[in-house]
Amino acid sequence: MTRQHGASFAEVGHQDLWQRSRVVVALAASDAKILDERIDRLKEYLDSQEWVVTWSDRQVVDVDA
Repeated sequence: MTRQHGASFAEVGHQDLWQRSRVVVALAASDAKILDERIDRLKEYLDSQEWVVTWSDRQVVDVDA
């Protein structure tokens, strides 16, 4: 997933359960429009897999602000 979408991925919760996981995915881009497109493609990919995504949140941080 990381190579295909240019994302960083980390499991951050529920490591003791095989049925459940909490993950963080991070993306970076020089343009907000490109970032939105990449996030949308990644979300489509995640939603198309065998697992069930029960919750997701999108936070965009502008480091120049």
